[in-house]
Amino acid sequence: MSLLHRMSLSSKFLVLGLVALVTLALPTTLYLQRTSADVEIAQRHVEGAASIIALQKVIQLVQNHRGLAASVLGGGESIATPGKGNVLAAQLPGAREAIGKAIAALDARLAAVHPSEKVLAGWNERKQQWAAIQADIAGKRLDDADKSSQRHTELVVSLMNLGDEMFDESGVALIPERASNALANASFVHAPWLAEMLGRTRAIGTAALAQQYLSDASRAALVNTKQRAMERMDDVTRGLAKAFAADERLQSELQPRVSTMKGNIARSLSVVDKRLVEALQFDLASKDYYDELTATIASVYELDEAATQSLVDLLQARATGLQRTEYLVAGLLALIVALSLALSTAFVRSVTVPVREAVDMARAIADGDLGREIEPRGNNEIGQLVQALGVMRQNLAGVVSEVRRHAQGVATASSQIAQGGSDLSSRTEEAASALEETAASMEQLSATVRQNADNARQADELARSASEVATAGGTVVGEVVETMKGINDSSKKIAEIINVIDAIAFQTNILALNAAVEAARAGEQGRGFAVVAGEVRGLAQRSAGAAREIKALINASVERVEAGARLVDRAGSTMTEVVGSIRRVTDIMGEISNASAEQSSGFAQVGEAVVEMDKATQHNAALVEESAAAAATLQEQAQELVRAVAVFRLTETGRHGAGRAADAARPRRAEPARAAAADHSSLAEQFDEVPA
Repeated sequence: MSLLHRMSLSSKFLVLGLVALVTLALPTTLYLQRTSADVEIAQRHVEGAASIIALQKVIQLVQNHRGLAASVLGGGESIATPGKGNVLAAQLPGAREAIGKAIAALDARLAAVHPSEKVLAGWNERKQQWAAIQADIAGKRLDDADKSSQRHTELVVSLMNLGDEMFDESGVALIPERASNALANASFVHAPWLAEMLGRTRAIGTAALAQQYLSDASRAALVNTKQRAMERMDDVTRGLAKAFAADERLQSELQPRVSTMKGNIARSLSVVDKRLVEALQFDLASKDYYDELTATIASVYELDEAATQSLVDLLQARATGLQRTEYLVAGLLALIVALSLALSTAFVRSVTVPVREAVDMARAIADGDLGREIEPRGNNEIGQLVQALGVMRQNLAGVVSEVRRHAQGVATASSQIAQGGSDLSSRTEEAASALEETAASMEQLSATVRQNADNARQADELARSASEVATAGGTVVGEVVETMKGINDSSKKIAEIINVIDAIAFQTNILALNAAVEAARAGEQGRGFAVVAGEVRGLAQRSAGAAREIKALINASVERVEAGARLVDRAGSTMTEVVGSIRRVTDIMGEISNASAEQSSGFAQVGEAVVEMDKATQHNAALVEESAAAAATLQEQAQELVRAVAVFRLTETGRHGAGRAADAARPRRAEPARAAAADHSSLAEQFDEVPA
């Protein structure tokens, strides 16, 4: 199976074609061989029939020569030197010459058809028999009519036996067609023997009439040959009737000759009965008898020649038909093979070409080229595959376009997040610096408050004995008024700083909220950023809470400072009464001393809170730096995604569409947030435009 997996479709189709060709070639070869063999057999039948016809011609001439010789010898003349007045004797040289020509014709026929050695040997032996008869005639050793008839009859029987061998060897006896088989048996088997029986009857009767004497043996022989002639005639007519039943055309061609032959045979046999067998005195000339039987035998051979010619025509037609069928089948097979090759080529191309185009398209998609398109060539499986590839290419192009657009949006959003984180980091550093300054101011304020408390205690101590130093006390009160004004101013500044810290905490909370929203949209990759944003938000909330507490304390301090200022103003306005009511001043100074102690404690707490806010702000700055680093990492990953998607090449329509979509999805760069509350809504709207 691994070999099949490595083979291309063209190779597989080629193997299938070769298998089909071999599968077709085997029965085709066997059929053509069988047809060629049938044609060869049919041609051999034709050639064999022609050879048998030539042999029958020799037999007919020998039979004729036998009758002539019997007539001459029966008249007491010599065959070698017959009398000039004997008409039949004058025909003997011509008869021998005709036999020689017939033998030469058969020699030529046998040389053309190349029969078996047995047939050639038998034919040569028969020629030697005829040569021996001719030699005996020339040497006047054959002057007896009975002996001559016997020698001729032996030669005729031998020739007919040779004809049977040729009949069997040529396969004519095994012809499958019913009409041809019946004609062959009637013409080559029964008709020669019918002529032979009539020929013997002619020879015996001619000799008897020439001698004017018919012995009992000759009479019995005549009766026997006449009976056998009747039997052979029946065999011939039955065979021809079978042929006529198989092929009606033969009946129209041969039936008149059959009727003529039967009439001649009946007439001749009647002459034999009445003028020879039953006659007491012979009144028929031997020549007339010879002519009568010769005419009858001639009608037999005429029928035989017509039948054999019809047989040859049938055999030739069969051979021609078989050969024509062979050529037709071979041509049809060649045409079928050509059409099969053409159809196979078309089928193979209808499969391999779309598959090759589909492979090229798949390779182009694998290489990132999504712009190649191919038209499906049909609705079959290959066409459905091409259509599926086209749909896949379109869907993949859409996905890549969307990914590219979203990646560009993510890159832009991450860039803005990084920019916002950088701005937030800068503002956080500024807030940290402001907190440091606030802490320093709070330390100075705490020192001033402590100093005020000490001065209050000293004033309390001095008030007990300040009656004499009231003027100095007035001066001190003036200084206290100025100091309280400074404290009031410092408290207002602290309140403003606390407001700034509160605003920074609010901005930090808003930015942490935005970062958490974007981290949630980023999914798995933004989980760490969400945790950091949550921590930042918690710290911002803690900073806001501490700022509110500090603000409350500062407000209380401001109120108390303002109360002290009012008291100092009142003390200044009533300084003239201090002397008179020093005791009351002493009480008031005691209260001032207690209030200063409380202020010192409150300012110490405010200092500690500011220190804690400073630490939280520093922590926030570190978290903001981490957020900026995460945003930078997100930006790098988005750029990597953009570069990865940029591998795919879209069509012009897809590329322009993707560009327009990216331009539409690209958010506007946010200005640095100076007021987080004002920027939050616009930033959230911009982030909503960025695809997840």
